[in-house]
Amino acid sequence: MLKHPTSMHADLMLILITTAIAALVLLIMALLLASIVRRVMNDRMYGKLDALRHEYGRRLSQALELEGIAVQKEAFLTKPGSLAWQAVEDVLFAVVSEGKFADKGRTLFQKLGYMAFYEEQLAGRNVLARASAIDKLGRMRCTASTPKLIPLLEEGDPEILSVTVRALSRIGTKEALAAIIGRLPDILGRSLVTRKAMETALLNFGETAIPYLIGHHWERADPWITSCILETLSHLAPDARSVSLAIEHLQSPNAEVRSKALKVLGRADANIPRHLDELVLPLLEDPIWFVRLQAAKSAGALVLKATARPLGKLLFDKNWHVRRQAALALTGFGHTAIDIFLEALSASDGYAKESICEEIEKAGFSDRLIANLGGVDGPLRTKSRDILKIMQGLHFSTPLIAYLETGDDERIKQEIRCFLTDERTP
Repeated sequence: MLKHPTSMHADLMLILITTAIAALVLLIMALLLASIVRRVMNDRMYGKLDALRHEYGRRLSQALELEGIAVQKEAFLTKPGSLAWQAVEDVLFAVVSEGKFADKGRTLFQKLGYMAFYEEQLAGRNVLARASAIDKLGRMRCTASTPKLIPLLEEGDPEILSVTVRALSRIGTKEALAAIIGRLPDILGRSLVTRKAMETALLNFGETAIPYLIGHHWERADPWITSCILETLSHLAPDARSVSLAIEHLQSPNAEVRSKALKVLGRADANIPRHLDELVLPLLEDPIWFVRLQAAKSAGALVLKATARPLGKLLFDKNWHVRRQAALALTGFGHTAIDIFLEALSASDGYAKESICEEIEKAGFSDRLIANLGGVDGPLRTKSRDILKIMQGLHFSTPLIAYLETGDDERIKQEIRCFLTDERTP
């Protein structure tokens, strides 16, 4: 008997659906099996690599200790791209980074052909392979690679440029530094390398970078670049030349440049010009809040006495960052700050008062105030007591309680008990 066409169509659809489901199940099983096989293969490969690293590390450690620079390279020659090649490379990178045998590690990178191998890859077309080669040459810290890497600073690819700048900074030669400084306006101006990456690279050169950073003609540079230079200098050792450059830019129309110039001055240390307080004072009233913030930081770091009263005004600044920094800066002014703090704490601005109390407590200035309670200077003792009473009233009494538990002076303890019980001694 012939089946009805509708029944035949339903059977055909069932067969197709069953076949599709079976194919899908087989595909999933194949993918799962491939994933398992790949994982097993990778585990075996990494296991072999770890074993090779351990073996070559043991051999190299013994050879370096016994033979010094005269390590027999034949014992470490391997085929490029092999697991043994990678294992020896990893071991040598560890040697270079640890420092003790760094020079010997760099020499072995050259003798074993690693430097030449990766230098050949610099001319390739694959961006990732080139970037990896550049990075490895930088990690090798072989100064001989500097002439091969410097031309790459002319590249337009941001990834290649970033890794080249980092690699040259790791190698750390003066030629590399001069090349980076020379290209810096173009690289930063076109945002080919992030400013943070450039600052990190320049800092890798250490104090060697100072004369190069200062000696370049930055007066016509973009403010963005000038602020990068000043930011870098602010993290290097204090230097009279850095201070001079910072002073030149204190009146810059660019707020970022003014702020970074102040940051450099805040680390001036023994290189403080006599008229520095006169230069910083106007910037405590700068219209841009982060310039006022940095001015307060620098004034506090250098303890510029002439800025004490202006810092007191900043305790009521409209920006809370500035208020807190002004309070913190004043804690470094010793007894000079006590009158200023007392006046501020006698005002009606509750939020400002709490900010002041918090910074006094965090900076340990409370300890000075507590010590003054046992002093012979009557006015100073009274002012210190008044500040501590206000702080206690605002629930900043942790230092007082701590002194009651660990302090030695009974007279001071009695004063503190009065604060906490809200009683006066006769």
